[in-house]
Parts: sequence; C-alpha cells; structure tokens
Amino acid sequence: MTATVENAPALGDDLEQRRAKIRRQQLLMATEQWAPGYREVAGGWLKYVCEITGATDEERAWLEAHVATHGLPDVVRTAEEWSARRRTQGGQANAAATAAFLAGDFDRARDMIDVARAHGAVLETEWLRLHEFVSARAAAAA
Repeated sequence: MTATVENAPALGDDLEQRRAKIRRQQLLMATEQWAPGYREVAGGWLKYVCEITGATDEERAWLEAHVATHGLPDVVRTAEEWSARRRTQGGQANAAATAAFLAGDFDRARDMIDVARAHGAVLETEWLRLHEFVSARAAAAA
C-alpha cells in the first residue's frame, strides 16, 4: 500500500500505542528466531535477545514476563527461512491493508499496516504516512 497525506487528522496517542504493539511483536519475533539457539548453546536467551534487539529495561521486563506466561518457542529455522517468512508475512499484511482500505474497512487497514511494519515490509516514515492517509480517508467517509 502506498499513499500521500491529505489533511490527515492528528493521531498522537493512537500511533504511540500502535508503535508499542509493533515493538512487542518485533521482540516476540526476535525471541522466536534467537532464543532457542541461545538457550541451547549459552544456557540462557534473554540477555542475547535483548542485546540483538536493543531492548530497553521496560521491554526486557515485558518480554521476560510474556515468556514466563506463554513459554519459549522451539522453532528452528535458517536465516534464509526467517528472512523469507518475514518478507512473505509482511507482503501479505501489506496486501491485506490495501484490500481492507479499498473495501472501506479503515480499522482493519490500519491494523494490517502495523503488521506489515512489524515484519519490516514498510519503513517507519511510510508507516506514519499510511496511517495519516487512511485516517484522513476514514474521516472523510464518516
């Protein structure tokens, strides 16, 4: 999905909440990718995943609590498989965002833009412009 901004409403807090959710998804994807190997080789995983992702203390605490509740994944893939998986899922989310937008489902479009961002299919600046664009169109349709 590509867009230009046309009189988009201010999104402030909503975008910050979405950024936090995207970041949590990115932390979970990194945990899925790196934790099984580090747990096996180094006996621990949290330190390494947090170093790889540049996690803050708050993010580290969230990730540790999440894994304590939900468990650690045991998925093992090659670097090429991880890259292909992210590309595929990011591309699918981007396509779903476009389809939702064209169908007038602006909330779903914004959610799928977030999934695409988490998978690296859109850059931060593009993510912001897309949210502004979709929100402007939603406001105009209301």
